[in-house]
Amino acid sequence: MRSFIIGLAFSAVAISTAHAEQIWLTMDQVRPYDFKKEVGQIVVGNPGIADVSVRDKSHVLLFGKAPGLTNLFLFDDDGNPLDNILVRVRASNAEMLTVQRGSDRATYNCTSVCEPTLTVGDSKDVFQSVRTQVQQKYQQASGSGSAPTAEE
Repeated sequence: MRSFIIGLAFSAVAISTAHAEQIWLTMDQVRPYDFKKEVGQIVVGNPGIADVSVRDKSHVLLFGKAPGLTNLFLFDDDGNPLDNILVRVRASNAEMLTVQRGSDRATYNCTSVCEPTLTVGDSKDVFQSVRTQVQQKYQQASGSGSAPTAEE
């Protein structure tokens, strides 16, 4: 009996998402999008994943903020629901590598050699490591003994 209920719940979720339109975005990029009808209100499920900049009632710019899945729920001027659009955001390029060690996360850009790259959600240690490397490179390039600090 228990597996039947779980199977039934899964089927209901699969059916509701199968009919929704899907938009694919790339992280850190903007994409124009035109609605089928004029929209009075837009609700973004998770603005940490994707966001919207409204140009007019039929045209918006969609911005991918972080990899993941969210949705846009559209209403007309009277508050009646118009559409539910799934928004999937993928990482900005295939050369990115994310390493998860417990609760610590580090992101690397591996275009030719894997190098740390600062990405929202990475642990503080990664930011400190990259900051130290930037300071060292600045010192080497300028020939000075000290690099500017964040406060300068």
